[in-house]
Amino acid sequence: MIGAIIIILSVIAVAMLLSPMNISVNSARAGGKIDGFLSIGWIMFLFRYTLKDKKTEILVLGRRVAGGGLINKEKIPEPKETEKSTKVKKSRHLKDIFHLSGPLLRLFKDLIYSFRIKYLNIDITFGLEDPAYTGIITGFLHSIFFPLRAPCTVYTINWNPDFTRPVMEWDVKAEAAITPIQILPHLAKFITNWQVLRSGLRIIRN
Repeated sequence: MIGAIIIILSVIAVAMLLSPMNISVNSARAGGKIDGFLSIGWIMFLFRYTLKDKKTEILVLGRRVAGGGLINKEKIPEPKETEKSTKVKKSRHLKDIFHLSGPLLRLFKDLIYSFRIKYLNIDITFGLEDPAYTGIITGFLHSIFFPLRAPCTVYTINWNPDFTRPVMEWDVKAEAAITPIQILPHLAKFITNWQVLRSGLRIIRN
């Protein structure tokens, strides 16, 4: 009896992992205001999140089973740290993040190319307080999305760095599909990377 239940659950789990997940995004940010939605459909489930109202809905077979706005919780004041200890922690975190940049870049590339893009339109303008950081982000985007910037009817990707001021504005419309089982090998490869393990342990300890 137990063996039959295990087999049935295993078959269901495999079927779920092999079922495609459809993701739709429609978002825009201008003048400090964000509008749009994110929806994820998988088998009989539909998850929808509206950015402007900050409301979440979960539907099963088209029927709403959960949803509502975010609850504002009172923040508990954290103990103040000395300026010296804060600087030391920041420098350690920056080093750990730097060591993670390589594996993260590979993970992002693997995940992005695992999606089956139905359509993708991205127009983003960004700028940080330090122009050097803006340049770093620009190089990061070039390394990930440059192959996708060739003329195509399915997607258009444009990013416009602004080195004169801090700014973040975008207009994104996209729909894509991915099979969950395709994600597992990339996540396993990332988690078992020795740089990720070492830097992750440092971040947790700090």
